[in-house]
Amino acid sequence: MDKPNDTGLKAQSLPIVDSKNFEIYKSIKSKVMERYSFKRILIGIMLVVIAGLLLTTYKINEIKTRAFVVYYGDEEVGIVRNQEEALNILTEIKTGLSNTYNIDIVLNKDISFEDTHAKDNLLASPSELKSNIKSRLTFLVSGYVLLVDNEEIGYAKTKEDLEEIIEAIKIPYFDRINENSKIERIGFIEDVKIENKDIPLNKLNDKEELLQYIQTGSEEIKTHVVEVGESLWTIAKIYDMSVDDLIAANSDKNPEKLQIGDEIKLLVPKSLLTVETIEEVQYTEKTDYEVKIEYDKNMYKTEKKVKVKGSEGESGYVAKIIKHNGMVVEKEILEEEIIKKPVNELVVQGTKELPKTAATGAFLMPTRGYVSSRYGMRNGRMHRGLDIAARAGTSIKAADGGKVTYTGWKGSYGNLVEIDHGNGYVTRYAHCSTINVRRGDRVYKGQVIAKVGNTGRSTGSHLHFEVLKNGRNQNPANFVR
Repeated sequence: MDKPNDTGLKAQSLPIVDSKNFEIYKSIKSKVMERYSFKRILIGIMLVVIAGLLLTTYKINEIKTRAFVVYYGDEEVGIVRNQEEALNILTEIKTGLSNTYNIDIVLNKDISFEDTHAKDNLLASPSELKSNIKSRLTFLVSGYVLLVDNEEIGYAKTKEDLEEIIEAIKIPYFDRINENSKIERIGFIEDVKIENKDIPLNKLNDKEELLQYIQTGSEEIKTHVVEVGESLWTIAKIYDMSVDDLIAANSDKNPEKLQIGDEIKLLVPKSLLTVETIEEVQYTEKTDYEVKIEYDKNMYKTEKKVKVKGSEGESGYVAKIIKHNGMVVEKEILEEEIIKKPVNELVVQGTKELPKTAATGAFLMPTRGYVSSRYGMRNGRMHRGLDIAARAGTSIKAADGGKVTYTGWKGSYGNLVEIDHGNGYVTRYAHCSTINVRRGDRVYKGQVIAKVGNTGRSTGSHLHFEVLKNGRNQNPANFVR
């Protein structure tokens, strides 16, 4: 009888597995385990490779972008890829300064670095880094300052440099002295001094630049290049300047004859120093004559004649002349000698009242109507007058006072009146229907002398009006309206 186990159940025997089946089972299990282990190994290898690639890429990028922020003292001056670049530039600056001033340079600030990462476009070029460092140099060098009325105008390494600049400003005024002048003094009206002073390096001036600054009041003279259609007036408008200032700044240019490509200065030069020249000058000058008037009651008011022609005199002078920048500001005559006396001109002026028939010198329109033909070429022939169309019988008036010198028929003119106004002018009135005056009559301005007609070579009633000056035809439209 079976003995019960602790659970109260009967113990059962395990099924018996034969050896063949067990071998198959072990084989399948082994293959499954091999395949599972291979996948795990393959995945592991892939992960390791990916991690390696990422790490390598990061390292390459980290190395490639590794850079340093450069500080000069507490101020950032740029970013460089390696420290040696900045240190070499600082050494170069110090060496250059030592060679320039022939002394050892000790900077009161030094370079420091801070790690960073930066792309190539953020890096400072050697020239930029050098410029940034030099602009922040604060050491002093022994130099000289130019003082104008106690105001510091410029700085130089040597006293001789500033003295040469001062002399260069004076030279143009020496060149203007002629053989008849004797220089008493060339100097400045301002108080000009040169003093020794310890100066920051970045304040030292180039000689040529300082000379230009003193002469023009600016370190740079800006220019405008003339383009098609531009003039000083349009350029002045572009830069909000006055035309007068633009002309003053370009005294060497003819405002009416600008050429394309011309350079126009946009700054009126104003020197910081005023060169004063005191000269003793010998010269001669023409002296004007006086015009004296003698009155004649037998001559009309409009008449005058020269009785004695005047002529200029000449005098010699010795004068003390003071100029500021070439402009005369004071002139004192020291000696005067009359070389030739002037001859006064004597003019006889009439006082007699003008008669009503005297010429006034101004013409009125001789009749009422409209202009049908003007002065000039007409049908291949010269038309020498002004045709005024009007109804037959319309009054014709004398354009000005004068003497009638012709009346009657005159070829193509038909009935003609001619008046001599006694001042070089003659007027003609043609194609008249009737004439109201006779030769020799004196007529006044506005007096009716004839009537409009259609006589002679005429295609309708009108007045043909001519004006002659000293025997030559003029355009009547220039005299009447």
